[in-house]
Amino acid sequence: MNRTSRTATHRQRHTCPRVTLALHDGIEHAYRLDAPGTCPHSGTANSKASACEPRVHLAFLLARQGHQATWLADFADLPLPAARRLARAAAHSSAC
Repeated sequence: MNRTSRTATHRQRHTCPRVTLALHDGIEHAYRLDAPGTCPHSGTANSKASACEPRVHLAFLLARQGHQATWLADFADLPLPAARRLARAAAHSSAC
């Protein structure tokens, strides 16, 4: 398999880290946890399948640094259940 084929195959199998959250509108959406364009495998910035919301991304980064869900909810203006889910995702995350 040549390099181009391997890259295309990896891009098809790769899924950037994401989490499904209900923010203040109460509707669950998939949010990407990486910053748009930072993952070399993503190929696109945002899509209907998932989007990068700055508050979600910030809270995820801060959760990876050890901040607690209650603090994240207040700081990033997120519902507490969403902040808890982000904190769990951060605890189990690896670099994209």
